Amino acid sequence: MSIRKILFWFHLIIGCSAAIFIFLMSITGGLLTYERQMINAGKRADYPVVAADAKHLSMAQVKDIASAYPVERSLSIILSNEHNAPIMLRDGRKTLAYLHPVTGEKLVEPGKESTLFWRKVRAFHRWLTLDGKFSTNGRWVNGVSNAIFVLLALTGIYLWLPKRFNRRAFKKQLTLPGNYTSTKARDYQWHNVFGIYLTPVLVVLAATALFFSFKWPGDGLKQIVSTQPVKELAKPVALAPEQSTQLVSLDSQLSMLKDTYPEWQTIRFSVAAEPQNVSIFSVDNGNGGEPKKRFSVAVDNLTGVIADTSGFDDYSTYRKIRNWVRFAHTGEYYGIVGQTIAGVASFMACLLVYTGVMLSWRRWKNRKK
Repeated sequence: MSIRKILFWFHLIIGCSAAIFIFLMSITGGLLTYERQMINAGKRADYPVVAADAKHLSMAQVKDIASAYPVERSLSIILSNEHNAPIMLRDGRKTLAYLHPVTGEKLVEPGKESTLFWRKVRAFHRWLTLDGKFSTNGRWVNGVSNAIFVLLALTGIYLWLPKRFNRRAFKKQLTLPGNYTSTKARDYQWHNVFGIYLTPVLVVLAATALFFSFKWPGDGLKQIVSTQPVKELAKPVALAPEQSTQLVSLDSQLSMLKDTYPEWQTIRFSVAAEPQNVSIFSVDNGNGGEPKKRFSVAVDNLTGVIADTSGFDDYSTYRKIRNWVRFAHTGEYYGIVGQTIAGVASFMACLLVYTGVMLSWRRWKNRKK
């Protein structure tokens, strides 16, 4: 038996065995294309109405309100670059409250229904649960299916290659004629043509998904690349009691940061229990899924100037790759264009599953005859 025939049967058998799971991951992945934008749109619809000339709360007032909430880890405040966006209070990863930016009253979580819906879609995409809860079995099944998807893409490249390497043969494998002698001929051409164009994107989507399903890709990566950052941000140090009266106000520091980063979308900072020499701010100039647009900024509390900064280029090689893996899987690493390409490829993968299964079904029926 030739290598081509061995790979063909391998491609057919593993493809059919994982077809339903690949289809489910592909269609839910396509639905999640603009998940972040849709969640944000749902939140904006619930933002309070705020007059254009309304005076926002000062950070001293926000801190006073926040002090009423019990905190187990560390209190952080998140500001969004929208006039009527609520101020978010968080305890680690736990959201404590959404505050009205003018009155300070606690608001109902904006876009709660939208967030819950997309969280469930994401959970089904990741571990096949309908209630949004984590499932080890579902994650394992999806992980195996993604590994099979990578093998299908790689073996598909070899099977796609024409037997004769000439211009006419490659043109046939790269174009759609538009008229077909049968549905079998149509499915075969669609599977080949769309498959070869989608392969680079689908390999990235499936290979990066392995990091979410299994620990070994991340553990293996740690063994071969550096985990040491290029540069570490300045660490906060407690100030002497006599210096605590010389602190530059938080509002002045935020005003300076907004001028320095005019494209900022969110600014996050932790509230220290005691006065420190620097305050650390996380500034995001992107939509939350673009790590190259995120910066950590240390501001001197005594002078109000930027003491140090850290960004993507200062991460360790391991952290850079993990950030790429996380956001290349959704396409967000490359902005809205990347998201769109990833979404289209996910939906088109459903067509590859359909045509592959139909071709296999017809082959099986013919063999029975």
